Amino acid sequence: MERNLLITLMLVGLTLQATQTLAKPKGKSSKLPAFLKVCHRDSPDLNVCARESFESLEPRLMDGIPELYIPPMEPLRVPEIKMDQDSGAIYLHSMYKNVKISGISKHTLNNLSIDPSQLKFTLSLTFPKLKLESEYSIKGKIMMMPMLGDGNCQVELTNITMATELFGEEYMKNGASYLRIKDIKVKYDLANVHMQLDNLFNGDKALGQRMNDFLNENWKSLSDEVRPLMIKALVDILRASIDKLFEAFSYDELLPTMKQ
Repeated sequence: MERNLLITLMLVGLTLQATQTLAKPKGKSSKLPAFLKVCHRDSPDLNVCARESFESLEPRLMDGIPELYIPPMEPLRVPEIKMDQDSGAIYLHSMYKNVKISGISKHTLNNLSIDPSQLKFTLSLTFPKLKLESEYSIKGKIMMMPMLGDGNCQVELTNITMATELFGEEYMKNGASYLRIKDIKVKYDLANVHMQLDNLFNGDKALGQRMNDFLNENWKSLSDEVRPLMIKALVDILRASIDKLFEAFSYDELLPTMKQ
């Protein structure tokens, strides 16, 4: 379970949670940055343009893009994350501080498409490897086994693929059309996870190693226990983050028509 909490929220979810903390840069214009390639929603080549626009931003991810509420990605730093699970076979309360994630900028874009008629945005990314380091504290039970600890945590995730479908709707604000999120659907998959929680059970190395071994050997079954909760958490994070972008720029700024 520990892993799935870290798996889901910290692959792209963490990225977007960090994005939530970025306020609009003071003194900056509310217009889209000049380096962003803007695509036309009525163009037959919309999806080709959208992919090119996304890929043109990738070199900037290392240092972040504050104009678009995107924080520095290598490494991505998140001050604090709280995660609780109290259903099924898992009952845990955990907190992670000074989180550092490496590998987010080294992703593969599998799919990016926009359907203006449905205001549907589809994005799929694969991260070959993500490495997470943080300070943690955790207390609870996994399958009736007690779990207690605080210290340093390291997690390595391999071949994480996340597919997101976002459905929007239009509304009027200040005489202009804006977008807001109507629904978000998220699916994720990954090939392998390896983690190490130091100082479990007040430093009892034998018990701590057994628990780490158990988590690493059973992550797939534990994953099923927390998947619905983690998908909901990801959706909430995505919604809060993307709303910032949609609130800052009108629909015609983000995706103008060819006649504009």
